[in-house]
Amino acid sequence: GPSGSGKSTLLALIAGLAEARHGRIVIDDLTLADDTADRLRRKIAWIGQDPHLFAGSIASNIRLSREDISRDDIAAALKLSALDTVAEAHGNAMIGENGAGLSGGEGLRLTLARAAATRGAGLILADEPTAHLDHHTAAEITEALLTLAAGRTLIVATHDPVLAARMDRVVHLAEDFRAESFRENGL
Repeated sequence: GPSGSGKSTLLALIAGLAEARHGRIVIDDLTLADDTADRLRRKIAWIGQDPHLFAGSIASNIRLSREDISRDDIAAALKLSALDTVAEAHGNAMIGENGAGLSGGEGLRLTLARAAATRGAGLILADEPTAHLDHHTAAEITEALLTLAAGRTLIVATHDPVLAARMDRVVHLAEDFRAESFRENGL
């Protein structure tokens, strides 16, 4: 859908990052509510269009204080996101707040690595994951995203027709999007 049609808002609602004014969000037969939000969020990997990267190491930006993520998990996530050579080149050097020291594509790859390291995430939400990337990098991110999504549910908000064409199902949102659009499309 075009800008302003509600793509990002819809993903934020599913992730529990915004509160629904009407209706309800149901994931795996569990209604998203205050008492279920933490449990549901553990099953969701979020790849936002403007991810926050913290000052610190690449590994700490993937781990995000989650103690259950091992060095092997981080290595696998770096490999999947094609960030392993960048991480190797950085060594133990720190990146700056908001990813200072990384290119935009590398920052996105780091966010993809975070998602890859999220154990038990059966739902991946990606908001404009190829926006502002050159064609080559966008193609690499698309391949990594599809690899990450194998055996999981992937919901992508995108303007990118190449990425959209790779999805199993596409729902177009109009500027005057209404919930009825989802019911009409069987969602």
